[in-house]
Amino acid sequence: MEINESKYAILGTLGDDEGFLTCSMHIAKKLNNSDIIKPYPEFEAAAEDLKSGEISCLLVPGAYPKLNSFIMDSELVVSESFVEKIPALVLSGFHAECPDQIDVIFHHPATTYLLSELSIIYRESSTVSSNPEACRKVMHHTERSIALTNQLCADHYGLVTYKVLREGINMPWVCFTKNVQRMNALV
Repeated sequence: MEINESKYAILGTLGDDEGFLTCSMHIAKKLNNSDIIKPYPEFEAAAEDLKSGEISCLLVPGAYPKLNSFIMDSELVVSESFVEKIPALVLSGFHAECPDQIDVIFHHPATTYLLSELSIIYRESSTVSSNPEACRKVMHHTERSIALTNQLCADHYGLVTYKVLREGINMPWVCFTKNVQRMNALV
């Protein structure tokens, strides 16, 4: 992974307090260029904290469907980008085998494209804020729900992996910082 030598005091990205289970938190830890990694329930909340100065960097994967909104935001600037492989993306649930009939598949919006590749029949798909949230929904939903999540989360929550959809994707990542030139122009 080639990145510049910048060091961020606080890097914010998608995650929760359960550890480095989201792909974003996993990569932030691997990046190792910040003093603190702060998890957020959504990238937009982290972007607001970046604009207000609560954090010094926002890390977003290229697969995030709303990445463009950060790129076009005049208060943010891309400070660096790189490519790093994410953990395997898997279908998982709590039964020993995948149920024949699926009521709902929980997944993060970044993985929506993978639904078109599934050979299973399901009644509905439901987007959630993160891969850990997809696993938690399966654990507290019906017997016939599954998660499209990453392997880290499936293992953490004790779910059975039914199918590996992607062994690991070389994902582009973008680090954003506050646009200080814009701030200086306003003064």
